[in-house]
Amino acid sequence: MGDEKFLLTLTIDGRKYPLKIHRSEEQAFRDAAKKINTKINQYRVAFGGTNSGMTPQDFIAMTAIQALVENFSLEDKNDTKPFKDKIHSLINELDTYLSE
Repeated sequence: MGDEKFLLTLTIDGRKYPLKIHRSEEQAFRDAAKKINTKINQYRVAFGGTNSGMTPQDFIAMTAIQALVENFSLEDKNDTKPFKDKIHSLINELDTYLSE
């Protein structure tokens, strides 16, 4: 009952986006919108704003690319496969040793 879905409208670069989300996710979505807007504005300033010839969609795309690169980097940091492989290898070594 406490995690029902509701309609949250976020404003990204001046446009409103209605999203149906779980109430428990609300703060994460609000924080994401804030960070997206900050990054869009950083790109806009870095590339000369409206005088650069770039469209709002360009800045949004650049922000999306940066977010995905950061996400890939975090996935690499959280990759536990090498550790799991090493653990399995050590278990196999122990099993072999103990069975002798």
